[in-house]
Amino acid sequence: MSNSTTLTIRLDSDIKEAARRRAARLGISLGTLVENDLRRFINGYPIIIDDDSLVPSERLKAAMSEADAEYARGETVSVPSGNIGEYLDKLAKAAA
Repeated sequence: MSNSTTLTIRLDSDIKEAARRRAARLGISLGTLVENDLRRFINGYPIIIDDDSLVPSERLKAAMSEADAEYARGETVSVPSGNIGEYLDKLAKAAA
């Protein structure tokens, strides 16, 4: 058996039930669905958030504005998604 752990998340019960029903129609558990999306995230696949009801916090808006300013000043780095782990490791070593 694999080394597994428990992840607890808080979400609206109607969202959980709708996701559970959809997963069941596909023949998978809700846990399998979540694990699949986490694996996709780890492997660099894009995150798609298309729910218009999600509104960024003021803190996030400020961070996004700063990121836009950094981009405009040419202070950003582009890293292919397949190399992001290696790039982050280099940053962590440089900061240590």
